[in-house]
Amino acid sequence: MLSILTFGSYLMGLVRDRILTRTFGAGPELDVFNAAFVLPELTFGVIVASGLGAPFIPIFAGLRRDAGEVAAEHFGQTILSLAVLAMGIVAGILFVIAPLTVEIIAPGFGPVERAQYVELFRIMCFTQVLFAASMTLGEILVADRRFFFYGLAPLLYNLGIVIGTVALADRIGIAAPAVGAVLGAGLHLAIRVIGIVARTSFRIRARLEIRVVAVREFFRLMIPKTASSPIEPLTFLFFTSVASTLAAGSITTVNLARNFASVPISLIGVAFAVAAFPGFAAAYAAHDRLAFSRAVGSNALTVGVLTSAAAIGLIVVGPVAIDVLLGGGRFDAEDVMRTAAVLAVFALGVPFESLGHLLSRAIYATHHTIYQVVASLIGFGVTIVATLFFVDDLGVLAIPLGYSLGAGVRLVALVVVLVDRIRRMNGAGDGALSPTP
Repeated sequence: MLSILTFGSYLMGLVRDRILTRTFGAGPELDVFNAAFVLPELTFGVIVASGLGAPFIPIFAGLRRDAGEVAAEHFGQTILSLAVLAMGIVAGILFVIAPLTVEIIAPGFGPVERAQYVELFRIMCFTQVLFAASMTLGEILVADRRFFFYGLAPLLYNLGIVIGTVALADRIGIAAPAVGAVLGAGLHLAIRVIGIVARTSFRIRARLEIRVVAVREFFRLMIPKTASSPIEPLTFLFFTSVASTLAAGSITTVNLARNFASVPISLIGVAFAVAAFPGFAAAYAAHDRLAFSRAVGSNALTVGVLTSAAAIGLIVVGPVAIDVLLGGGRFDAEDVMRTAAVLAVFALGVPFESLGHLLSRAIYATHHTIYQVVASLIGFGVTIVATLFFVDDLGVLAIPLGYSLGAGVRLVALVVVLVDRIRRMNGAGDGALSPTP
């Protein structure tokens, strides 16, 4: 279900990219549009996504099992309220300081691009508040295994950008897809609200019970995760900064290529990781080391084989796919060739990144969030050093090369951590972990 819906989302994403490139070309306007996303998404990753990706589902499910439906509901309502409140405050601050962020995000922009950036940046701030609510509700849907409403939301988000661009581009230019992003974020939230109301017993209410044990446990697990969650947005903030100093269109080229490369990562790596997470957690809770090891091994083998094949496919078929799906209008043959070259290098890291999602979920299932932070920080460091080392010789190709090398190093670190976590389980039929120093 998740793979099918994710594939549908990416098809809509291709429609979005085709409309954007044909309307604006791979030039300064799309560079501004893509750059305007970076810092709002980074703050969303730090404030909201970091706290939900690992601890929410195990705590929510545990409360349902041990304390009852009411306790779980109150916990969910509290986290929902905190997420929206925190993101609303941060979004308001970002709105005010938008002009000050240009030097950080895109120091290579000229005066016209800087003015456009501030306008679009402020529009993007509204989307993150909507996403804060939607992501929290999404975790509840996953806990209840209501994958349809969870997986449909990203498709509707891309649809919103398409609608905004088609309807408004002639009148407001590059601001049109930004307005569409707000519409898409509203649709993203709306479908999950429908899913919650129609298919779960959870009631959407404002609540702030922050002194209960479950909320304290949530923050205990969230704090280490917070350190690693902004790493991916920070990585692309760094890439945007580097690309803004290269040829015009480099930011757009990197974003388009990354969109193609992320298809197999989401369809296979992320989908398998999300679907397998409850199974990993159940095996750990049942103290069954053998079942845990088999679940990780079988999923890792499947993900590794499928994503390796997908990476080869991206390298071989990528140029044709980009030409057919994006070529035309102001997106000329040179843009196609440059984007295909960047995609080919991004493809090298597809299996590494996909397996990283799976192994991270397996470690989260053991109620641990610190080691993943260390692995992510190591990979981030390798990415920065490698990109800066190669950029003078390779230009824009240094960006995907650095990213692929960082993903590979992070995966090796996660393997080492997971092997150690499994080894600490007391016996083949006793999966309890010994105390962690």
